[in-house]
Amino acid sequence: MATTLSEVYSQLPSPPLSPASLPLSTTIYCNEEAELEYDDDEFDFTEKEVEYLESILGFPIDSPDEQSEEEILRSKFMNIIEDGVEINGEMVPYSYAIEKLHNIGNNVINKKTKDAIPLRVYEVGTEKFQEFWVHPMFLSLQSFQFFKLFEEAKENNEQGIIEIEVPYLDSFAYVLYWLYTGDNSKFLEIAKLDESFCKGIMENIKLLDVNLVAF
Repeated sequence: MATTLSEVYSQLPSPPLSPASLPLSTTIYCNEEAELEYDDDEFDFTEKEVEYLESILGFPIDSPDEQSEEEILRSKFMNIIEDGVEINGEMVPYSYAIEKLHNIGNNVINKKTKDAIPLRVYEVGTEKFQEFWVHPMFLSLQSFQFFKLFEEAKENNEQGIIEIEVPYLDSFAYVLYWLYTGDNSKFLEIAKLDESFCKGIMENIKLLDVNLVAF
């Protein structure tokens, strides 16, 4: 019985995989913008593998799991809130640490103690500024923007005055008092007396990304 061409062809070994079809379990596909994306639930590309694929395809691979620096810092900040704070080599709950800081806040606010650093606060869009002595632990545990500011300064080994901009300079001193003491009573008094000043406080708190759960 004669063998057909189709039968002969079906018995041949499969052709070798091309470089663009590497034997990876990862699913590869191109989106409408012609950028490569992948599902890495089963496999993580190494840096060299990514570079190799990019050289073949001619366009960059966009990893869906790649985090920005701010996302990494925010995750670190949230972990502190959830997991607690290390004090003198011991982990304590976040709320307990904040309570202890608020208890001593009045004694150290704007004072040049050994762990205080200079902070220069500018009003957005102006050259107006005020300077304060602040303690990184008080501010970075309660405000993401301060946490980010101090982490970046530490990473870059920055010395000297730390600078930040806020929408309303006149009300910043009260926000600082609030972060040091947790005293809400003065805020309620101010809200009754001066609506615009109260608005300035709230705008500053929003920009600083203060963790209101602590209050």
